[in-house]
Amino acid sequence: MADLTVLERTPEGTAVRGGVRDAFELKGNGDRTSASVMEISHQTGLVLMSSSDSVVVQDARDSYKTVFSSPMKHVVGLDVSPLGNFLVTYQRPIKDQPNEKNLKVFALRSQDRDESGNPTEVYAQPQKQASQDMWPLYQFDQNEEHMYRSVANEVHAIKTAAYGDGIAKKLRVKGLNTFAISKGPEPKVAVYCPESKGAPGSVQIFDLETDFSSESKSNPQPSARRSFYRSSRAKLMWNASGKALLAWAFSDVDKTNQNYFGEQSLHFLSADGDREQLVELKDGPIHDVKWAPNGQHFVAIHGFMPAKATLFDHKCKPIYDFGSGPRNTVEWSPFSRFLVIGGFGNLPGDIEFYDKKADGKCKVMGKVRAACTVNCGWAPDGRHLITSTTSPRLRVDNGFKVFHYNGDLVHEQKVDVLLQVDFGPSPPDLYQDRPASPDKVKKSLAKAASGGSSGSRPAAYVPPHLKNKGGGGSRSNFSLAYDKTEKGPGKIKSQPGGRSSSNLPPGAELAQSKSAAKNAKRRAKKKAAAAAAAAGQ
Repeated sequence: MADLTVLERTPEGTAVRGGVRDAFELKGNGDRTSASVMEISHQTGLVLMSSSDSVVVQDARDSYKTVFSSPMKHVVGLDVSPLGNFLVTYQRPIKDQPNEKNLKVFALRSQDRDESGNPTEVYAQPQKQASQDMWPLYQFDQNEEHMYRSVANEVHAIKTAAYGDGIAKKLRVKGLNTFAISKGPEPKVAVYCPESKGAPGSVQIFDLETDFSSESKSNPQPSARRSFYRSSRAKLMWNASGKALLAWAFSDVDKTNQNYFGEQSLHFLSADGDREQLVELKDGPIHDVKWAPNGQHFVAIHGFMPAKATLFDHKCKPIYDFGSGPRNTVEWSPFSRFLVIGGFGNLPGDIEFYDKKADGKCKVMGKVRAACTVNCGWAPDGRHLITSTTSPRLRVDNGFKVFHYNGDLVHEQKVDVLLQVDFGPSPPDLYQDRPASPDKVKKSLAKAASGGSSGSRPAAYVPPHLKNKGGGGSRSNFSLAYDKTEKGPGKIKSQPGGRSSSNLPPGAELAQSKSAAKNAKRRAKKKAAAAAAAAGQ
């Protein structure tokens, strides 16, 4: 069986390290590829790299063989299509050449070359700016039949088999700002429109097949819609099946004056419009939200420190409370079995490893502290986690650590200046989903308990003039590490009928929102029309 690999990027370039069996030693005599940008696609197995004068694509599943190389200057954005057939590049625009086509699409498997022997692009257009929030500017459906882009209140679809034919079909939505294409057998497109002239912002879901038209069709009826105020931008996140959407909305101004960095909210929509709601979270910012790779659950870390973490199912029902603590990051393993919750950046670096059971309960497998951690990520085998301290976030103690799924330290590597590190892609179906070893988890928890990491907490600081006042008058219930007023971790119990506990009077029913009522009427109308058409035949 092939071993894991680790990709690291330093000022000298990118290099490949071996995995556990190779003791994470550098491969290929330590040869490095010059790169200022590195993108890793675990879905396609490709590694995209760009430097000041070239773009290189390597296939990690074929011993990191170079499959594409082209001399291109100042490429700062890279992306690849779902099946790995198309490469998207964005070059920094030149002031003296405003019409220069700096956003390009290449066919990775094509042998077409220009007069100089360099790969020729299949599509290109000028693009003045491309922020991190906007990237990627082009999106593809799962079978790569069409490429999609947003232009002035419209989403354009271009056939990948005939780029030269231009726009094949389009969807017009007034005020469109962001869009996202779903996965699954019935693909959808979600669009976000920010607040404008007193009108609320909204998220709408359309069908890729029926709602796009070759003609200028004005505002077709969405299959689902949710409107809300206090939002100027949003991040749209589909689950793996394409049946549920999370809209993470941001506002630059917090009208409650509780947060200097603005206000955030999280909204849930089902693709068929059957359910749309605000996800009830703790007051304060939303630190992280992640869908499980299988699309059946998601975790949200929310609220002022100490932040709270909650597990929801695919219908937005809260099922497990992880409690509160200094955390701001959640990462799922590739098989959706294990997950880690940690506090990185300006937080201590505490990491908790969980095993999510079938009944929704999450069992702690281990706890560690990885101080000064900036990023973390799971290996393709779902059994190892890598944490890194990178520059320019921290310019000292750069390096990475590899942990087993129960928190045992496997390897620690120091690097003078480390810019980026992550596990390399592996062939599909190489690794299988396996449960945790009970003996390994028991040893890890016993070690953590004996080390005091989960034992008694240190006493709160008491000023000298209050030490003999009896009971320490300066002691407070407030702590950045945990919230004494909240219950401990555990499953969230539901009321009879399947609802979680609420503040409604006994016997009262939860009122249906206006958007949900409209969606229900729209679905009923479509069913009636389909039934009438079938009867007429």
